[in-house]
Amino acid sequence: MERIFALFIRAGLAIIFGFMFGMLFMVGSFWVIPRTIIPPMWALSLSVGFGCGLAAFICFLKPEAKRAINLTTFAVACLSGMLGGYLGSLLADPEGVRNVRLVASSLTSPDVAPFVYMGTIISTTFTSAWYAYRLWLYNED
Repeated sequence: MERIFALFIRAGLAIIFGFMFGMLFMVGSFWVIPRTIIPPMWALSLSVGFGCGLAAFICFLKPEAKRAINLTTFAVACLSGMLGGYLGSLLADPEGVRNVRLVASSLTSPDVAPFVYMGTIISTTFTSAWYAYRLWLYNED
């Protein structure tokens, strides 16, 4: 029973941190990119997805596990977050947006909110499934 609670607690934290990290990476992308370059919205969705995946990795990290398992967890979390962010960009279809910097600075914008939502949900789901597989197969308590 405590394994199920551990899984739900980690998944809940991954959702909360995923929203925060996704928004931080969305706004932070424009701090890193020079002002003369305006990235397409699908590239922004990948950076947001990476942030959501990073949050899922942090929440499901087990420092005492082998390095290969932690690297696999990182790969699963970040790739699934980027997949979720990209799927969110397909759902939102924001390519007609003229002021990308203005739109991307608000999480409530209907053009970028699906990036964060889908990145968080998919990275949490895939990383939870990987964690549950490790937990029940290898008895990693």
